Amino acid sequence: MRVDLLRVADLRCHTAGELRPVAGVTAIVGPNGSGKTSLLEAVHLGTSGTGLRPTADSRMIRDGADELGVRVEGEAGGASTTTRVRLTKGARTLELDGVQVDGRTLRERWASVVFIPDVLDLVKRGPSVRRVAMDRAIEGAWPRFEEHERAYRQTMEQRNAVLRRVRRREGTEDELDPWDRQLADHGALISEARERLVERLAPFFEERVELLGSPHGGGLRYEPSLPGDGAALLAALRERRRSDIERQTTGVGPHLDDLVVELGGRDARRSASQGEQRTLVLAFLLAQAALISETRGEPPLLLLDDVLSELDRDRRTRLVELGRQHGQVILTATGADGVDDLADLVHALEVLV
Repeated sequence: MRVDLLRVADLRCHTAGELRPVAGVTAIVGPNGSGKTSLLEAVHLGTSGTGLRPTADSRMIRDGADELGVRVEGEAGGASTTTRVRLTKGARTLELDGVQVDGRTLRERWASVVFIPDVLDLVKRGPSVRRVAMDRAIEGAWPRFEEHERAYRQTMEQRNAVLRRVRRREGTEDELDPWDRQLADHGALISEARERLVERLAPFFEERVELLGSPHGGGLRYEPSLPGDGAALLAALRERRRSDIERQTTGVGPHLDDLVVELGGRDARRSASQGEQRTLVLAFLLAQAALISETRGEPPLLLLDDVLSELDRDRRTRLVELGRQHGQVILTATGADGVDDLADLVHALEVLV
């Protein structure tokens, strides 16, 4: 996958802007407030239909404007591709090669691996962060997983609603039977996909931890909340039914799983320094890129926001060179990050006033 042209209109601080990335490493360089991250976000918006962070669409529209527009031209799925995104304060329109599509269709054509400072929470925060990371990695490698994830989430919401009704004595326990069966079926698919992901991702991760210069070995281990198949989950749901009614929430299932990130054979949450955590996160993202290349037959986009600021010169060089091997890299940096001799193209920005 490769972006050849990005055009934006009325996106955050940009009235109009254009970027022509190269196939290797493109660095968007400028001081804080110059709109570096906004251009990176525009690439993500144009190839996935969403921004870099889960914010309201209206917040991406430049103050004083009624709508924003993004156009991306490049190659994806083995063919020349053009996407257009138009956001207003009440609607979102996505086009792929002139045909209006939904976000899932866009993501089936394009894939990207994203670093934003928030992803550093992967190691140190709670299991929910790592569950999201697993699921986003699965969607990148196998895009149709998104359907199963959504079905599980919606079924659990319905089951929880019935739990609340039963708790208020507005319904009977047997109303939970069909939701238990559906949740068990969808949950089994989620657990199977996560297990397959970690099995495939772990060797890539271990190798990249080493290539990024860590003297300690890295590892990944899937930790399901309930080992077993759909039948085991169904039995657990029925066994916990009275407790779930009291708590009014579903207390077992893949929504409680975890991913254990290891360094030197120990849980990195307890043993890794801040610098080691950064290395593990970067290795995880590069491993995702390698898996996407393997499963989809072409490398993804690597969109890296402020990734270099906490790295020494050796690790910056290692990361940029590894990124170059994994796909087209578009990153943001300040002039102090020393990317001029690492990137193939430097796109310089000034503060917009």
